[in-house]
Amino acid sequence: MTTREQFIGVISKALGRTIPTAAPARRADRHSVHIDVMKDWSRDDLARAFIEYSGTIGARVIETTKKELNACVRNALDACGPGPVVLADDPLLGDLLTAEALAGKREVHVWGRGESSEKNIRTAEKAAVGIAVAKMALAESATVLLFSHQGCGRSVTLLPESVIYIVPKSCIRPRLTQGMEYLLQHKEDLPSSVNLVSGPSATSDIELVRVVGVHGPVNVFHIVVNDM
Repeated sequence: MTTREQFIGVISKALGRTIPTAAPARRADRHSVHIDVMKDWSRDDLARAFIEYSGTIGARVIETTKKELNACVRNALDACGPGPVVLADDPLLGDLLTAEALAGKREVHVWGRGESSEKNIRTAEKAAVGIAVAKMALAESATVLLFSHQGCGRSVTLLPESVIYIVPKSCIRPRLTQGMEYLLQHKEDLPSSVNLVSGPSATSDIELVRVVGVHGPVNVFHIVVNDM
């Protein structure tokens, strides 16, 4: 018996029901609008939609190339103000020697690098800016999909006041439908934490007054790398 079957069995027993013998059939959708929206858009169209909606949700956008990426990161850091940086240990940033390129102007900590989880989190708490590379981005809502892994804990983009997301143009997909499909395809090897982030942290819970930075970064940059 699988863990899933055991879990359902416990709930069924508590409710006084028999254990389901089979999963219910998937519902037949009457419409396919969730698939059809932006279905035939080109990569350029999706990137343009992502960039335009980023401004709507309060994220600032910089377009660049892989060659100029480090320079664009430095410009974004200048706009964020002074303070230490926590950087994801990502293959792209490693190949570009981004940590070394930033070290001359800032105190830079690369997540992981032999440090304990607790020490990495404490460093992220003190950082002014976190930098990570998106696994995927969604054009319709300017959402960034992030996987937590040994080289990038969720604290990298949750605890600093400002965050810079590097978004390869090739990873931009239409909308949440495609994001969920991607997760379903990789359900056997998903990390412990998957985050879908849409712009700066904000809430309008109190009298519908929008407050930014309640439970996450105040400043968000999307750096779209057009030749990746």
